Amino acid sequence: MLDYLSILSVAVPVYLTMAAGVLARKTGLLKPESDTSLMKLSVMMLTPALIIERVVGNPAVMKLGPVLIAAGLGYSLVALGIAFAYFVSPLIGLKKGEGRRTFSVACGLQNYGFVAIPIVTALFPDKGTLGVLFTFTLGVELACWTAGVGLLTGLDKAPWRLALNAPVMTILFSLLLNFTGLHVHVPQIAHNTFAMLGACAVPLAVLLIGASIADLWGQGAMQWKVAVFSPVLRLGLIPLVFLAAAYVLPITTELKRVIVVQAAMPSAVFNIMIARLYGGHASTAVQVVMATTVVSCITTPLVIAWGLKLVGE
Repeated sequence: MLDYLSILSVAVPVYLTMAAGVLARKTGLLKPESDTSLMKLSVMMLTPALIIERVVGNPAVMKLGPVLIAAGLGYSLVALGIAFAYFVSPLIGLKKGEGRRTFSVACGLQNYGFVAIPIVTALFPDKGTLGVLFTFTLGVELACWTAGVGLLTGLDKAPWRLALNAPVMTILFSLLLNFTGLHVHVPQIAHNTFAMLGACAVPLAVLLIGASIADLWGQGAMQWKVAVFSPVLRLGLIPLVFLAAAYVLPITTELKRVIVVQAAMPSAVFNIMIARLYGGHASTAVQVVMATTVVSCITTPLVIAWGLKLVGE
């Protein structure tokens, strides 16, 4: 059974890598003008390579039923988190047009990818769990562009087609290879190449997240109610829903692990871009991301340790 110290030893390097990104930005080693090209490299090439290497031929994602369950839970849990945050946000005085919708999206949409991936990989080095994480993210992506952006713009104006981005299309393609049996024809040299490229994806993305946090630090007047209440929601109350699902539902061990790790994640940095592009309250998103990221340095190992114990790991 994984204990707190074991999980802490896995989580700390992720946050230290993020801190390295902050340092790289502050010292000028990683300049803002390089962010766009590096993130495109990560999203369009390196991450798809990682997905192919971990999904194609993965026994845990060879059948349609478990994949649909994982994706369905990814969508449902994020949508529930957004709805819950929207319902309780008036308790701290947030109103529509003054940050209520942005606060709800930022609290409900966790950092489901580049912070979760290295933790899952380190805790569960078997190929199965990370493959299930990618199928879970199919639902999260759809929730992001429908329930999330739809709350900001109106569901009829939500850019649903943006859910079909390069990582999602790669997951779908990889699953198609599995379902059709064509995965056996992928040569080992291709797997080795994808493994080398994929190994670069997460460290690069985490460094860029740290650099982005360095840029955002101190922006806008501090709303203490948002800074205090968002970690309570994102890292305290919403995880209870995730953990309840992992405990109660008759799902695979790999999916239980994924849900536990997702429960412990802070707000996604991407929420800031969503707020800026789709009429949200950007300063509110910044404060939710900053507050939950800082607090998660302490809470993430605690939530994962408790959650894994709860589900029998």
